[in-house]
Amino acid sequence: MDIQLHISTDEEVITPVCDFTYSWCINCGLNDPEATRFTVAVSELVSDIILFAFPYESKASFDLTFKQTLSNIEVVVSEAGEPFDPDQHRYNPKRARKEGDFEGAGLRLIRRFCDEFLFINKGKEGKEFRLSKRLNVHDIDELLELSRSKKPEEPDSSKTAVPEDISYTISQITPSDAEDIAKLIYRTYEYSYSKEDLYYPKKIEKTLLGKEKLGVITRNQNGMAIGYFAVLKKEDSNVAEVGEAVVSPDYRRRGIMSSMMEQLILTAKEHQLDGLYGKAVTLHPVSQRVNHKYNFITTALMLAESNNIVFKGFDEEYPQPVSVVIDYLPLFETEGKKVYLPEPYADILLETYNELGVSVSRDYESSPTMAEKSDIQLTIDYQDNTSLIVVNRYGSDFNTVLSNMLESLQEQENPNAVYIDLPLENSATPEQFDIVKSLGFIYCGLAPMFHQDSDYLRLQKINTALELELIEIFSDFGQKIKALIADEYC
Repeated sequence: MDIQLHISTDEEVITPVCDFTYSWCINCGLNDPEATRFTVAVSELVSDIILFAFPYESKASFDLTFKQTLSNIEVVVSEAGEPFDPDQHRYNPKRARKEGDFEGAGLRLIRRFCDEFLFINKGKEGKEFRLSKRLNVHDIDELLELSRSKKPEEPDSSKTAVPEDISYTISQITPSDAEDIAKLIYRTYEYSYSKEDLYYPKKIEKTLLGKEKLGVITRNQNGMAIGYFAVLKKEDSNVAEVGEAVVSPDYRRRGIMSSMMEQLILTAKEHQLDGLYGKAVTLHPVSQRVNHKYNFITTALMLAESNNIVFKGFDEEYPQPVSVVIDYLPLFETEGKKVYLPEPYADILLETYNELGVSVSRDYESSPTMAEKSDIQLTIDYQDNTSLIVVNRYGSDFNTVLSNMLESLQEQENPNAVYIDLPLENSATPEQFDIVKSLGFIYCGLAPMFHQDSDYLRLQKINTALELELIEIFSDFGQKIKALIADEYC
């Protein structure tokens, strides 16, 4: 869960901000020297903003957002002070020695004490600084790295007597199930399961206590965990991702996975979720086939969604970043909604809605209302080397802000893929769509209910070479989406 601080430009806040940052780093898993260095970097940036960003304002404020994943931590600092160009403030060692001029030394220190430091000029929205640090989880990290180089190996259940008659119970997971879930994952996959956080009982417990996860657990007559299936709720919308599933090898082909999926869908409905979605890899069609068995519909194809992984266990090595399809299942009938569709993709989007059984009416406004300034959010996945841009509102500065953001990403991060979500219930989307297309984005698909309980058009900008022939799609409609993307990608 993100933590956000809204602080004033009073110098007295520097010490408490540093104290909080250090404690947060330690709690996230950094050791003392690493936590100290990262805190110094944050302190330097905060001090520079307080001292220099608002020279003519006695009372101003800015925001710090603290983000944590299993593999890294990130602090995002947002401020709307004076314009700033870091290229004009480079550190010059000779000038520092001869003249005592240390301009740019602070930025150099920040870069040295972080793994990644990104500056984004957002025009009227101000500026954004992103400082990140990788987490080194030494206990199992090497094993997990090795596991990424091979397909998850499932133990040979033929070596163990499989009960002829079995009885089991399925119940909703609770925080007290955390350790049993981690043990089940280990007994089934050792350290080759892709969801690394499932090896940490405390992390599982934390997500359950925070209501971030819904799921079911299956136990045999002796109370031993033999199956687990869960969905992860999105923070900004009432849908959840089907992301974690396992059945003990000794109990497979007994209908347990099907029973858990059915129970999971019922549980999601009981919690009034609007829909479920899954990201299924395209190395093979197995996961996609399972999703479609339960009436999921393919709505998008995300190219290069995961970083390069070499998979063994297939006929040949997989030589490129892994692409995924988005499969979506509406849980309730929805009232007809008004959408504003860009003309080039109107037909495929309307077909997607038809496949989902969602009623929409297409509308258009020749002079749509624009916000005073754009509201654009950026999320960087450092591990998979991708970025997601979510547009909440369009302002007159949209072209400038988006162009600057992309330029910063390309120069400083060089991601394999950049995805952008455009709100289809915003009347300005058809008009602003041309700006996005001019920046090199191609079709990805429909992201139903993905943000703010509304639908988004997802586009993608791919910066790495891909062989689309290696991407396997199960459904006929998914093949249609792939064909459209292939025409634009070539």
